[in-house]
Amino acid sequence: METQAKKTVLERSTDFIEQKIAPPLLSLSQVRYLEALQRTFITLMPYMVLGATVTLILNLSGLFAEETGLNMPGVAKAIDSVIAPCRPWLLQIVFVTINLLAMIAALLNGYFLGDYYNRKDSNVTAVASAVVAMIAFLCFIDFSQLSAEFDWPVYILGSPSLFGGLLISIFAVEIYRFLIGRKITIKMPESVPPMIASAFTSMIPVCAVITLCTFIGRGMGDFNFLSMLNQGTAYLVVGGSGPVAQGIGFVLDRLLWFVGLHGSNIVSSVMQPIWATMITDNINAFAAHQNIPYMFTEQWINFYVRCSLFPVALLCTMSKVKRFKVLGKLSLPGTIFNIAEPVMYGLPVVLNPLMFVPWVLGFAVLYIFNAILGILGITPPVVAMTVWTMPAPLASFIGSGFNIIAPIITLMNFAIIFFMFLPFFKVMEKQALKEEEQYEMELERKK
Repeated sequence: METQAKKTVLERSTDFIEQKIAPPLLSLSQVRYLEALQRTFITLMPYMVLGATVTLILNLSGLFAEETGLNMPGVAKAIDSVIAPCRPWLLQIVFVTINLLAMIAALLNGYFLGDYYNRKDSNVTAVASAVVAMIAFLCFIDFSQLSAEFDWPVYILGSPSLFGGLLISIFAVEIYRFLIGRKITIKMPESVPPMIASAFTSMIPVCAVITLCTFIGRGMGDFNFLSMLNQGTAYLVVGGSGPVAQGIGFVLDRLLWFVGLHGSNIVSSVMQPIWATMITDNINAFAAHQNIPYMFTEQWINFYVRCSLFPVALLCTMSKVKRFKVLGKLSLPGTIFNIAEPVMYGLPVVLNPLMFVPWVLGFAVLYIFNAILGILGITPPVVAMTVWTMPAPLASFIGSGFNIIAPIITLMNFAIIFFMFLPFFKVMEKQALKEEEQYEMELERKK
């Protein structure tokens, strides 16, 4: 009866999450601006990973340098001799990815927002929205200072202006589609080909947007609107970068996963702009040999805390329950590469009252433990992005700038996850064994 009462409480908690917490969050993730942002960052991901990887390559010799590295100057010199001839084109990759991040994000965000409005008004096109968003962002740039502001660590077209670029792109597209929606356009006869008519339709809205943005951006004397905007959004990043804010987001992620929703996608729809700014600032600081500004990045959570369900799959392979053992063998290779769905829905973890404690509360404690290590400076900060399917120990090693402490902490967390789930898994296993025995006995009776 006591066990049943406990299950009832957990079931009530599950219902509350599913009915009260999840619906507004799902609705929030479907807001047109957040939907456009999600699509923007998904499209940007390959370029961000490439830029971060090249940044690591350019700084690879630092791993072996005297005092700051493994104290193997001969190896560092050999690496530099190999990289030196490649440096010009490697730097070019960094320039066209990391250094142009804000401009590309403004372009993509404008495109996806325009694509959303195109479903309601065919006169608003995705391509026209993308171009007007990018040009509107460039209206705020002082081109006389561009060469000075294009290099490390300013990146006026890069991560420091990421929030500004996104906000300006939204502002530009909203004005553009508002003017078109109000028919403040040049009307062309029906005999004019659609492609030409579309260009004339955009004429007045585009001119209005660019003129307004140019006046706000560069027409007020010494007033620098973009710098002010960047400074203001920097406070937002700092506010969302601490262990408490990131911890709340992580626990919410666990709760949503527990009720069968993709918590990572829902939480990232809100947090992604903050996460992107944090990791790119870390990449820039690493490249400039400066102190790393942010510890609790999305990658820090992925590499150290959320690392993998490999330990749970390993538990399954060791089980006496036939279905658990088969599940473990099938899911073990996937969990090595961070594919968790077979375990989440096959064990299951989702909507399983026994798994609520390790999955939600256990991971919350694991987060707090790792946050303490981070605050104490034991955990290396993450300075690069890797492909999400890369095994967590290798990802933490590469992502931390080849710091050997990183994979050790990841493997330690693997062990903690294993023992965190072990007692609850054993209870599940005991119940499943009884069910198997009863099923076998029934089969024997039928014979």
